[in-house]
Amino acid sequence: MKKWVVLIIACLFTNILSQTNISPQFSELKGMEDQLGNTHLFYRIYSLNENFPIYFYTYNDVYHLDLNSFSDSLFLRDYIESNPVMFNSIQVKDYGFWNNQTDKFIYCGVIGGQDPVPFINRFDMENNLLNYFCCEVNQIDISSFDDSLIYAGGYLYNVPQSNSIRSHDGGFTWETVNDTLVFLSLNPFDDNLMFCENLNGDIYRSLDAANSFHLVDVMNESGSSDSFLYDNNQLHMYRIYTDRTFRVSPNKGEAFSWQTKYSSDSKIFISNDESVSGTIYLADKKNIFVSTDYGNNFSLYKTFDRKIVGIYKKPNSNKLYAATKYKIYEITPDTIQIIKSLPIPDEVLNFYPLVVGNKWIYNEVTYVQEPNPNVYFRILVKEVLGDTIAPNGKQYYKVNDETIWESSILERVDSTDGMVYRYYEDPSLPESEYVAYDLLAEVGDTISSYRMGFNTVMFTTMYAQGIFEKWGMTKPKKVFEEYTLHPPVFSLTQDVGLDSIYFYFDFGNTTISLKGCVINGVVYGDTTTVGVDDEKNPIATSFRLEQNYPNPFNPTTNIGFRIADFGFVTLKVYDVLGNEIATLVNEEKPAGEYEVEFSPASPKGAGSIKNPASGIYFYQLRAGDFIQTKKMLMIK
Repeated sequence: MKKWVVLIIACLFTNILSQTNISPQFSELKGMEDQLGNTHLFYRIYSLNENFPIYFYTYNDVYHLDLNSFSDSLFLRDYIESNPVMFNSIQVKDYGFWNNQTDKFIYCGVIGGQDPVPFINRFDMENNLLNYFCCEVNQIDISSFDDSLIYAGGYLYNVPQSNSIRSHDGGFTWETVNDTLVFLSLNPFDDNLMFCENLNGDIYRSLDAANSFHLVDVMNESGSSDSFLYDNNQLHMYRIYTDRTFRVSPNKGEAFSWQTKYSSDSKIFISNDESVSGTIYLADKKNIFVSTDYGNNFSLYKTFDRKIVGIYKKPNSNKLYAATKYKIYEITPDTIQIIKSLPIPDEVLNFYPLVVGNKWIYNEVTYVQEPNPNVYFRILVKEVLGDTIAPNGKQYYKVNDETIWESSILERVDSTDGMVYRYYEDPSLPESEYVAYDLLAEVGDTISSYRMGFNTVMFTTMYAQGIFEKWGMTKPKKVFEEYTLHPPVFSLTQDVGLDSIYFYFDFGNTTISLKGCVINGVVYGDTTTVGVDDEKNPIATSFRLEQNYPNPFNPTTNIGFRIADFGFVTLKVYDVLGNEIATLVNEEKPAGEYEVEFSPASPKGAGSIKNPASGIYFYQLRAGDFIQTKKMLMIK
């Protein structure tokens, strides 16, 4: 029930956001070995810039990275450009090479303006448009034995409907071979064996060079088979179905011999080692798995911090290549090396704008329910005070942040991995750092973090995107939930930072909401720091109740406070029901700074409690007209 409460509350301050700007990122990775055994990687870089209905620009160009010469160049253009005066596009769906020569290739897709048409182009010609109405060529394969023989297919609607075509002259002219089945794949070991699908996604096989076809697998979903791979034993065949299911046939794709070996709720990628029979690699989300028994069993091979968008296994080698959105890796059993990276865009890093002088003011409202209902109000301040070099040699910003348990912290944003790190003097943490936020997180991602500022690992999941609409801004935001004792929901807004926190406890809840901020010298909203209680007391700045430390605590914590004048002072502790459970100070005191110890679990300790329970407690300082309340967390 509590989980649903959290989700409902989160939805109250979040609207679904359709992202309209995507900075350049890797979207695909393929590979090939040339005749000398050199590896060539072909990757795409995708970006989107949309302001509907004024303009729409999307790019998904294919690039060629030669790992022998380290040359890196544009290979094929892929784009859609639209504005009120023009519409142009070319979308590359597939490409192939003659004799593994990178300068001799053929590619297919759809091209044109308002009425796009399918095309198939060779490296030495352009604009070979097919006379079919407004659809696209999705697949193309060159014969391994006859370089003049090429098969292609797609949804090329006309009368009759021509979905599988063939060329006997290297792609200059084409003929229809089947007008109801869409060509999918040509067996590299046998020109007579190929696969097609019908409009329902059912798989058909031909053993006589497309003269006849026979049903071999019933799928009942159009466009189901996205890729085929062939084992070098010439018996096992692999394919991906609907992007998420890996299926295997052990006998050349015979009728109903296909079996599902792996399924996922996310897009998966496969690559087999052409030099080793039975070895196949499969990427799912952030993990790469390997099978050495034709996909019957998979074991974890490598794990990355980001979702994988493509893999390629180099044959006769222990090298595997993988791409995430911003990095391409060369992987061996013992090493992972970055061979190409894209800069993480500023709009991502600006979800957490760390700049000296930036300041955030929050309203905190804590509601305690029956039997003793009460509401506590507080103003919290977060401010970037300066920068410094920590003992680990890295530069951090000095931040005072009253929204977390430890208000004085050192933070930095890493522009190479999109993480927000905090410095923490703990030998168990690498380089004395811990992750507070993941700015590259996508919906469904879960990371380990230490956001609350103490050495207890927590798991944080991004589960929604939203829109921040305030002060004339309309900005994207990311909504997270943290799995702790009292799970908070919090959100980060682009160009703003932390904008809200909500968490519940057994008998109430706390909401922290941004009421104003100063970002890069620009003031938004209300940035005054005078709270409800402060307005009653003009000398409140001379009195102060500090956050307890350590916090959370077990078994002892310290509470500091400052008073400006001689007078009667009380410092009391309350449970979440509002019941007074301990009195730490109850006497007249002169002006000055003080610190007391709270030891609820110790029979002889200050404020000892019989059988104290883990959870949130409140402590309140009263000195004349000054009243201030803060929270602390005990974990047993």
